[in-house]
Amino acid sequence: MKCSFFLATFYVLCCSVLVSGGVVLSEKSILLGLKSSFSDRSGILSSWNSNHYCSWFGIRCDSKSRVISLNITGGGDDGSSEGNSHALPCSKLSDFPFRGFGITRRCRHGVNGKLAGKLSPLIGKLTELRVLSLPYNELSGEIPLEIWGLKKLELLDLEGNLLSGKFPKEFVGLRKLRVLNLGFNKIDGEIPVSIVSCVSLEVLNLSGNKMRGSVPGIYGSFSRLRELYLAHNELDGSIRDGLLTNCRYLQHIDLSENLFVGGIPPSLGKCLKLRSLLLFSNKLMGSIPGELGRLHKLEVLDISGNNLSGLIPAGLHRFKNLKHVSLADNNLTGVVPSSSGHLRSLEVVNLSLSSHISDCEVPHNSVNSLVRSRRLYSLSLSSSNDTASPSGGTTKAYGFTTIEIASIVSASAIVSVLLALIFLFFFSRKWFPNSRVQVCESKEISVFIDIGVPLTYDHIVHATGNFNASNCIGSGGFGSTYKAEISPGTLVAVKRLAVGRFQGVQQFDNEIKALGSVRHPNLVTLIGYHASETEMFLIYNYLPEGSLENFIRERSQRAVDWKIIHKIALDIARALAHLHDQCAPRVLHRDVKPSNILLDNDFNAYLSDFGLSRLLETSETHATTGVAGTFGYVAPEYALTCRVSEKADVYSYGVVLLELISDKKALDPSFSSHENGFNIVSWACMLLQHGQAKKAFTVGLWDAGPHEHLVEILHLAITCTADSLSGRPTMKHVVRRLERIQPDS
Repeated sequence: MKCSFFLATFYVLCCSVLVSGGVVLSEKSILLGLKSSFSDRSGILSSWNSNHYCSWFGIRCDSKSRVISLNITGGGDDGSSEGNSHALPCSKLSDFPFRGFGITRRCRHGVNGKLAGKLSPLIGKLTELRVLSLPYNELSGEIPLEIWGLKKLELLDLEGNLLSGKFPKEFVGLRKLRVLNLGFNKIDGEIPVSIVSCVSLEVLNLSGNKMRGSVPGIYGSFSRLRELYLAHNELDGSIRDGLLTNCRYLQHIDLSENLFVGGIPPSLGKCLKLRSLLLFSNKLMGSIPGELGRLHKLEVLDISGNNLSGLIPAGLHRFKNLKHVSLADNNLTGVVPSSSGHLRSLEVVNLSLSSHISDCEVPHNSVNSLVRSRRLYSLSLSSSNDTASPSGGTTKAYGFTTIEIASIVSASAIVSVLLALIFLFFFSRKWFPNSRVQVCESKEISVFIDIGVPLTYDHIVHATGNFNASNCIGSGGFGSTYKAEISPGTLVAVKRLAVGRFQGVQQFDNEIKALGSVRHPNLVTLIGYHASETEMFLIYNYLPEGSLENFIRERSQRAVDWKIIHKIALDIARALAHLHDQCAPRVLHRDVKPSNILLDNDFNAYLSDFGLSRLLETSETHATTGVAGTFGYVAPEYALTCRVSEKADVYSYGVVLLELISDKKALDPSFSSHENGFNIVSWACMLLQHGQAKKAFTVGLWDAGPHEHLVEILHLAITCTADSLSGRPTMKHVVRRLERIQPDS
């Protein structure tokens, strides 16, 4: 196998020069320069002093140790920072109630503190950067022009800072930009026409700035646009009818709290995937276009606080998914359609009309239906025939005030709940006299395999010493594992999960039961599990030799056996091949590493923690939520896009294979001697290209096995870690290649 691609990349990394005033800068030097430009009172960047910059907080690198992501979200509430507190804290997002329909951010993921200072132009020298995300800090000044020239940048997120200045007149880079989020800063000026060069844009958020002028009619160029937020600015002019002509993917539009005039463009009716349309608090005039009736997926419609006139749309009932509708503070007339009572998803209704309108009618059946079926309603319908209550804030409608209606509904609901509770109490006393024992169900153990010993919650907790640290045999991202002797000679391993990461007992139950049916000779056996709101743990078979990580660390104490090395490699390959090809649905591991590979007394290898990343994914719905895996083993495309496939497991397996045959770690300290940094993949490929394959193997292994087989396994590891997904083999193919070099028995 040839490895010219890796060798060429290595030479480029070692010889590339970033010139700034005649000074040669490595990527580590660039990052240290960035650090010096920040004011870091909370010590967020305290890890930016260690040898390998790819392991620094907030930094991700590709397989060639090029920085591809700088991601640090600031945290802390108002007043928690010693500096300027005018930056929007993440916790204040609750002031924007419709944010859940568009960009969402979980504040608890932010660090405790904020970075201050200015963005350094040095960022522009990180030419491989794909993600630049520094939201909810206190960064000030203008955005450096160098950032706008990053040709590979896909996400630019600087929301909630103190950035000022204007957009550049022309964009040199950003051709691959998918997310541009500059919301809630102090950026002013007009939106430049040159933004059209960001042809891959999917999310555009400029809300909460000081943008002025009209919106250029260029958004039809964004064929992939899903979310558009321009709210809370000073934009004026009309919303042009051709503004959103290419909107087949558009789901969220927020142009609220601006100075827009003219009418609502009928072309919005072409955005068939639209879920939220927010145009409130502008100066829009004219009638509501009938074309909006085509938006059957609409969940939020708020056009309140304008100067709209004409009839209330008769097609209101077509919005079957509508949850929030507000037409308040306009000059609308007509009748609320009686069929609007059939909007079963509706939660908030605000149809408050101006007091001088006398011909607005709301049919009784529509009001009654809305009140009966909604969890929350606001149906203040004023007319000239209404009289103000003594409090000055309550109006009459058909003999009842809104407060009276709300009181009647609340009282009815309370009485109904009390009656239901009384009924259940007597029913349970009659038919289940010992029902108090039911609380023990929270300590139930679900068992997949009978090991000949009864498994109870109390036995497990007692056998682990109440999860005492002295019984802990390993820990990781999902929790800690404890050795438990259930009865004399009967040992199990109990993985106690971090409850906060696996929310939803019912969903956890469903997923674990599916994993309980997965069986293979080289997968650890899931014996049973317990899941409640306060405790979750999995019970596995106990493997006495510990993890492959320990085996690699301690093998200097024993003679290296090629047969054992080959056996371990083949066992794990077979386990992964089974997960990828034999399970329905297939299981992606996403965290293959030596500490997740266990050994028995005969050095049979078993893959553990399979399926747990999927459990984490179902409970943390983000964006990508984040990447499951361990730095050094994560495939570059997974780290960059959060899109995972079986080829990501193949990459991780290749890294493990290199560690198994060498004396290096994935990010070995010895790699720091190279100017641009290394990982184990580029190190092994360099040796192979220089004809020094022998140096890739741990002491004694080169003499213990056939040289052609050892070189073959080195080639296989390199192939598994190829940058291109298509260049990596499947695990089934890896198994076949390993079987062809089976050692003689």
